[in-house]
Amino acid sequence: MKDKILSQIKKMNGSLLGIGIDDEEMLNAIEENDKIDLCYILSNNGSPSNKKFKIFERGRQKKINIKKLKKHFRKKSIDNILCDYNTVKKFLRSFIPGSVYINKGYLYIYGNERELDNLKEKYQRYTSDIKLIKKDKTFMLIINNQNAKSNILKDNVYKVKDLSSDMLDILTDLLTN
Repeated sequence: MKDKILSQIKKMNGSLLGIGIDDEEMLNAIEENDKIDLCYILSNNGSPSNKKFKIFERGRQKKINIKKLKKHFRKKSIDNILCDYNTVKKFLRSFIPGSVYINKGYLYIYGNERELDNLKEKYQRYTSDIKLIKKDKTFMLIINNQNAKSNILKDNVYKVKDLSSDMLDILTDLLTN
């Protein structure tokens, strides 16, 4: 799967937002790609409990909350987003509408295959152009956000729906145990 991710990185152009990328090969491929004009890498430096991530941009460091991506980036300002599913899975309820809001190109999510259907279903609300690549027990979703539209009312309805389904899942787990 890593070679497919590296080939997608080589094809990227414009601006890039990387979330949870810790692999040296991927970071070197991003650095070697001359078509990438502006690159933001969000990293939590190995502390999984922290929800504030450091953004590295031209020598300066700034901490931002991953739940508030809309606040730090303008609407449709990022061409490509590359993220690790394990990093963003705690913040999916706010990350999905935020990523659709700031992305005007492609969104690449890679990780393990366990909650793939749930993630794919949540992104199909905004766009129907989703490509899935599976290899062994890993996956990579390539989501085209060029024609994706979002608005505040729609986002709030989906947040309430997701919150209620999460609460029902927790309740059923408690009752069955």
